[in-house]
Amino acid sequence: MTTILYILGSTRSGTSALRNAIAGTRYKGYGEGHLVPILSEIIASVRRNGQSGIGANIPGNGLSSLKPDDLIKTLFAGYEAYLADQLKATHIVDKTPTIAPIFAAPDLAAYHSKAKFIHCSRRHLDNIQSKVKKFPDKSLENHAREWTDCHQAWFAARNTLEAQGQDFLEINFYEMAADPAGAAKKIGDYLELDDAEITYVESYLLSQRPQANKDRDLTQFLKLSELPWDDADKRRFVEITSHVGSTLGYGLEHYFQA
Repeated sequence: MTTILYILGSTRSGTSALRNAIAGTRYKGYGEGHLVPILSEIIASVRRNGQSGIGANIPGNGLSSLKPDDLIKTLFAGYEAYLADQLKATHIVDKTPTIAPIFAAPDLAAYHSKAKFIHCSRRHLDNIQSKVKKFPDKSLENHAREWTDCHQAWFAARNTLEAQGQDFLEINFYEMAADPAGAAKKIGDYLELDDAEITYVESYLLSQRPQANKDRDLTQFLKLSELPWDDADKRRFVEITSHVGSTLGYGLEHYFQA
């Protein structure tokens, strides 16, 4: 059986560091997948044609007797076999840094033979400033909306996964930065890694430190009052992110409100 792990989250949330750390264990994968949209298109096509394709309402033909879930599961089995052959592994890690796999998570859980999910979250202030520096061609408002949209999509997906009985792990950037050993143990327990693999994850997180320059102390998080954003950008930031930020317990002058 092939196990596929999906690392989910907004860009600049530590997803790359986590993917690279896990890729040093039994889990293998591409640097970035971007294959999930293909799976989503397959699912949508099977469902759409099963409902309204030519001949869907004519008894006796193939489409009218289509069993969508059975067909999708068979197609997913072929996809798993393809990845296992390409990557020479039975444990696959996929990191696609867009909102697409977050939306798709419930379907991925339903149709894969065995799926795992780790969602990475990072405080809005630190994440969006990192986006602004990494992707200066986009506005701060655009980055704020992307952060908010990804988290709202995860809240919805998480509720569905729970209803499906699907397990998942939530991990915060703060944990990876401030407590690599604890984060590695948490990840290792979820993925059932052995001691050597957990040690590798810990050493990678400790040595590489997600999204950091060598001279930066990752435990010194940003303060809204000290950021070089103009007043209009600060207002829009608060308007767009405050609801989700409060739900996650994030503060504006400290990483967490409390």
